[in-house]
Amino acid sequence: MGNLPSESDQRKYSADMNVSHTTPRAFIVLSDDDDVVPSANGVNYYLALNKNGVRSSLHVFPSGGHGWGCKVGFRYHAEMMMALKAWLRSF
Repeated sequence: MGNLPSESDQRKYSADMNVSHTTPRAFIVLSDDDDVVPSANGVNYYLALNKNGVRSSLHVFPSGGHGWGCKVGFRYHAEMMMALKAWLRSF
């Protein structure tokens, strides 16, 4: 949203501000050293889901930067995949 987003844009585009009890459950993974999207955004989303009774799982890895997704070269790839598999098996 840039450095100075309007309050209207923040309400419209911030995932954590658009959570309700009907929001789908989520598996949230992020890196603490992401220099594109603050890791607090994922934490805030998790907290909003929790507040609305939506089941979710949050995993914060110490490094990896931004955009690693399911890349095998991601240092914590195996751990992330194990957590994802366990989460998927939970429902």
